[in-house]
Amino acid sequence: MRFTSIDFEKANNDSCSVCSIGVSVFNDKGLLFSNTYLVQPPGNEYLDLHTSIHGITAEDTCGQPYFPEIWKRIREDIEEEIVVAHNGSTVEFPILKSLFTFYEMRQPAFKPVCTQQLSQQLFPYLKNHKLSTLAELFNIEFDEKLHHDAKYDAEIAGFIFMKMNQLFRLNSDFQPDRQAKKITEKKNFFSENFASKKVDASLIYPTSKPKYENHYFYAKKIVITGEFTAFPKQRNRLAQILFDCGADINTAISRQTDLVLVGTGAGPKKLEKITALSIAVMNEVELLELISEFMEE
Repeated sequence: MRFTSIDFEKANNDSCSVCSIGVSVFNDKGLLFSNTYLVQPPGNEYLDLHTSIHGITAEDTCGQPYFPEIWKRIREDIEEEIVVAHNGSTVEFPILKSLFTFYEMRQPAFKPVCTQQLSQQLFPYLKNHKLSTLAELFNIEFDEKLHHDAKYDAEIAGFIFMKMNQLFRLNSDFQPDRQAKKITEKKNFFSENFASKKVDASLIYPTSKPKYENHYFYAKKIVITGEFTAFPKQRNRLAQILFDCGADINTAISRQTDLVLVGTGAGPKKLEKITALSIAVMNEVELLELISEFMEE
């Protein structure tokens, strides 16, 4: 399956004031290519509020082409294609329609898929359905500093759609297969994913004593963040080994933290906090060297 993921940034409140377009093209293997196009909005008029969100100014777009010229470059990736967008049903697709209306251009035919709307059907129990929340759910690294960069947001939405399609076997109308949805609901996909990141309370507030003393981890306050290939969805198992080695396992990073074990996909906010507090970090390779003898027990 080939599809295109898009994202727009606007210069002001006008629906056709698009100043940046992100276009990312995927197939079953992943991202094929991705581009950002700066667009000169009608009148090149900006509101400070919008600039504060995406960082684009009138100076950046004063020499850029208007949408009809950009359309020539992106048409083949959108027309008659599957087009994905987060908030697509309420933002991107209405904006696209308004652009064609404003410039008196023929409306293109394409198959729209809104990842936010789809996520509301698949995961009604989520506290919200923001791009960052879905990225965390699927273990897709999400950088808040890059959010509202059109190309970046288009890429994240595309990867989220790929994950949804793989997990739910979406049909030709991009709705979940009923049987697949029933199976997934029984397993409670949300709980399973986030339970894998939780540590048993008995290891945080222990009632038993560690098995070993004089280990490197003994009495160290340790926080685990990210995913570890040696412990796929098994953070509890890793925490148990650390506890047996005498570690004091914490769930939040603070000034009292001695060490943070950092796996892949660790959140940018946590990494910033680690740097700000000058806390020691350890990667998976270093970790395995210290606990390999305990992993087979």
